[in-house]
Amino acid sequence: MERIGLIGVGNVGSGFARTLRQAGYPLTVLDKDRKKMEPAIALGADAASAPGEVADKSDITILSLPGSPPVEAVMEGPDGILNHLREGQLVVDTGTTRPDTDIRYEKLCREKGAGLVDAPITGRSKGWIIMVGGSAENFEQARPVLARLSYKLKHIGPVGHGQVLKLMNQLVQAGQLAVWSEAITFGQQAHLDPRLLSDYLEFPVPEVLYGDDFGAGGQLALHYKDLGYILDLAHRTGANIPVTGLVHEVFKAVGLAGSPDWSQPGIVTYWRGLNEPAPAGKG
Repeated sequence: MERIGLIGVGNVGSGFARTLRQAGYPLTVLDKDRKKMEPAIALGADAASAPGEVADKSDITILSLPGSPPVEAVMEGPDGILNHLREGQLVVDTGTTRPDTDIRYEKLCREKGAGLVDAPITGRSKGWIIMVGGSAENFEQARPVLARLSYKLKHIGPVGHGQVLKLMNQLVQAGQLAVWSEAITFGQQAHLDPRLLSDYLEFPVPEVLYGDDFGAGGQLALHYKDLGYILDLAHRTGANIPVTGLVHEVFKAVGLAGSPDWSQPGIVTYWRGLNEPAPAGKG
C-alpha cells in the first residue's frame, strides 16, 4: 500500500486524514497549525515539520490548501516538496488553485521524474466530487486514493483542466446565490413571503439565505478568491463574463462591510443593505 502525505488538515484535510487512516494507508501530515494535526496523529498518522519531510516519507503527497500562494509556499524553498521529490512520486493538488500554477509545477515535477495532477473537489449531499487534470498515467496512479475520498471521480483532461471545471462550478454557485438573494429581497419588498420560492415553487433555495446565521470558516473569502481566479482566466482567454464580474464585486463588498469569515450565503446582506429604509429626513 502506498504511503500518503497530506499537507493541510483543516476543514477538508481532516476528513481526508480520517478516511485514509480508516482505509489503512500509512499517513504523514503537516499543517502550519500544529493543533489541527492532533486528530490525525491520534488516528496513527506521523507528524512532519516541513513539506520536504512529507515528500521524503510519501509516495503520493496530497495538498489540501486554499489557493495558489500556499501551494507555491510548500512546493518551493530548500525544505519544499520539489527539492525532495524522487522518481515515481506523485503530487495531488486538491485545492482550488490557478490552473497555471498546477501546469507550472507539473512541468517541474516531470523534470524530476515525478508527476502532478490537479484534483480539486466540490461537495454535494453524497460527498466529494473530484475532477482530475493530468496525464492518463498520473491519473491512474492517483485513482485508488482519490476513489477513497470521493463518490464521483473523473479524468477531465490535461493538467489544469480539473481546475478550470472547478472554477466553472464556483462561477455557477456564486451566481445562483446572487440570484436567490435578489429574488428573496424582491419578494420581501413586495410584502410577499420569500419562502414561497422554496416551499411552493420548489426552487432549491438554501435555507440560510432566509436567516442571519452565516456561520464561520471563511468560505465567503475563499469563494471571493476563486472568483478572482475566474476573472483572471477569462481575461487571458478572452471570455466575456459580465455577470460574474458583478457577483465578484458583491462578494468583495460583503467581505469589507460584513465579515470575511462568513459562509457564502452572507452575500444576501448586500441586497438587504440596498433595500434598507432611508433614515428620517433623507430623500
